[in-house]
Amino acid sequence: MKQLERSLVIIKPDGTVRRRVSALVLQALLDREYRVSAFREMKVPENLAERHYAVHKEKPFFPWLVRFLSSAPVLAMILEADGVIQGVRDALGATFVQKADPDSLRGKYGIWAGVNIAHASDAPETATKEIELWTTQGGLEESPDAENAARAYIQRYNQGDADYTTMIREVVKNAIEQKDLSDTVLISLKDLFARDAAGIDKSDTDTLAEVVFDFIREEVVRE
Repeated sequence: MKQLERSLVIIKPDGTVRRRVSALVLQALLDREYRVSAFREMKVPENLAERHYAVHKEKPFFPWLVRFLSSAPVLAMILEADGVIQGVRDALGATFVQKADPDSLRGKYGIWAGVNIAHASDAPETATKEIELWTTQGGLEESPDAENAARAYIQRYNQGDADYTTMIREVVKNAIEQKDLSDTVLISLKDLFARDAAGIDKSDTDTLAEVVFDFIREEVVRE
C-alpha cells in the first residue's frame, strides 16, 4: 500500500489566539480532504522553537522567530494526502503576507510580512524531520481521534463573525508607515489579540502583542 505524503502544519500564535480565524483556516485545509493524523493545541517551549527554526539560527531574525512561535498557543498537526505538502502551501499563499493572493489563507487572514498565521513543511525531507522533532520532543501524538479533535475545534470556534484581521493590519501598517512606536500601538495590539481568544491566558495574548510590537520596531529601524 502506497504511503501518503505527510506535512507538519502549525497555525501560529497570531492565528490561534484569533479563535474564529484559526477555525476558518483549519476548515479550509480539511475541505481539501486531507487526513489529520495528529492534532494538538499547545504552548511551544523555547527550546522546541529553536530546534524548529534551526535552519535560520545564524540569521538576525532568529531570536524573534523563536519568541514569536513560543509567545502564545499554537495548533500543531500532521496532515496526510497525495500532494499535501504543495497543496497546503498553495492554500496558504505566499509567505510574505503582502505578496499573498487575496483569496489565499494568508491573503485573507495574515497580518504583515512573516506574521503570517501558519507554517507548513516545504518538502518531504523537511516534513520527515519536522514530524520527528514535534512527535519526539513536542508531545504531538498521532491518534485515530485526531481528525475528530480538529473538527470539534472548528465546531467550537467557528461561530459568529469575529475577525479582527483588518483592524490588526491597520495598526501594524500605520505604525510602520508613521514610525509610531508609542504605547498606544502596543495597547491596541493587546486589545485586538485578546478579543477572540477564548481560553487563552491574557498573559499570552499580551506577550504575542509585545512580540508583534517588536517586529514593528525592527521594521521602523530598518527603514
